[in-house]
Amino acid sequence: MNILATIPKPATKEGRTDPWYGEWFLMCSALTALLLYATWATFQADGYKFGPYRSPFYPFDFKIGRLSPALLVFWVPVLFRLTCYYWRKTYYRSYLLDPAACAVKELKKDYKGESVFPFILQNAHRYFVYLALGLLLIHWKETSASFYHQNVFGVGIGNGLLLVDSIFLTIYVFSCHALRNIVGGRLNQFSCSPCTRARYRAWNTISILNMRHGLWAWISLVTIISADLYVRLLAHGIIKDINTWRTF
Repeated sequence: MNILATIPKPATKEGRTDPWYGEWFLMCSALTALLLYATWATFQADGYKFGPYRSPFYPFDFKIGRLSPALLVFWVPVLFRLTCYYWRKTYYRSYLLDPAACAVKELKKDYKGESVFPFILQNAHRYFVYLALGLLLIHWKETSASFYHQNVFGVGIGNGLLLVDSIFLTIYVFSCHALRNIVGGRLNQFSCSPCTRARYRAWNTISILNMRHGLWAWISLVTIISADLYVRLLAHGIIKDINTWRTF
């Protein structure tokens, strides 16, 4: 049975008869589920580390009172993703129905885009890129540390998941529209000096990644949640890690 076929088709001024609401339904459901888990995990003050593994939500391992360490930095990825060009489209369509799909009538009578408060704050995305890059370096540092337990190098499922997460987070950040503009923007010529030629090569690489920016956004969100969940299951003794140390 096709579940989407049972959902009533809203009447639209444009007269679309295809099941455009299917994309909205799936996107809204998936995003809501992932965000609810990420919010819950951020506020947990324990169960985020096991052996050499530490959840990617917790780049630092110290607390302020009884607060979760993740609260110290969670606002960086939140603001980076919240103002991301792809995620704007996603939650505009999912939650604001602004519009729910292409060529579907909007609920609002007038359109002001991002020229009014609070949407004008979306322009700060270009600054959150720098914070995201700094947090990404810390993320890679912690991933590298997860390969050492009691000063002995080892490989396990846990650090494998953390490595995959680091890779896709890096691709997501480096496929950012704003970073693409920072690297190659404001240049009239790319061949006038070695520096501008290097910037062109970097801009071209980011442009290739940028073509699938939405895909990297979803994958990186799933990988970071998967890594966090795996570490929590280990910490609570629900599962066991397969690794070369065999000491924890």
